[in-house]
Amino acid sequence: MEKISTGVEGLDRILGGYPYGKVLLITGNAGSGKTIMALHLIKAQCSQGKRCAYVAIEETRDDLLVQASQFGWDFKDYEERDLLRIIPVLEERMVEAKYQFTMYGPETGFGVLLDLIGREVEVVVIDNIGVMALDMNPPQFRQQLDFLVYTLSKMRCTTLLISDESIMKDKKEVALYSVHGAIKLMKRDNPYTDTRERVLEIVKMRSMPAPIEYVVFEINKEGIYVFS
Repeated sequence: MEKISTGVEGLDRILGGYPYGKVLLITGNAGSGKTIMALHLIKAQCSQGKRCAYVAIEETRDDLLVQASQFGWDFKDYEERDLLRIIPVLEERMVEAKYQFTMYGPETGFGVLLDLIGREVEVVVIDNIGVMALDMNPPQFRQQLDFLVYTLSKMRCTTLLISDESIMKDKKEVALYSVHGAIKLMKRDNPYTDTRERVLEIVKMRSMPAPIEYVVFEINKEGIYVFS
């Protein structure tokens, strides 16, 4: 299976990279590192000349540029070189409540995201897909997600769908059956060191060997560092 770098060296050692052209789900609670994980992918692929799209449903373009700059990554340069397109859905949603409802309400579905992304990209991040599913029941969410995953896979776009863990639980975790792989980020208490630590769980990864143990990581000035 062809793979591309996750942008996180330790995760590449474990997985060998994300499967090319597949859709993966990254979940976790607030502050768990989901967006940073996505920024790593964008940085790695833009650095290799791949064209990427970042659909920002919860954050502004400026917020993302600032987050990236904290790790020394110049995403504005990628934009100027036409390697990165940040699609500011949040800013458009906030124009007025009526626009938000008619353009991004549940009756519209995830097809609007495909219209925004276009077809001239190789890597896609949608952050946070759960926001668009708030008013959907689990069957509706599954149907919309299946359509989104199918279309992105046909386009051969390697895609990260970012979502809050609480929303996925509310949707009965049906998303796990639609995506090719899923990684969950979390914080936990370590009883042996009496400290809090960050861990990730590779919940599923089709056709690829993956550990069942929790993998410890930290967020430092260079981004995410995965411990062997």
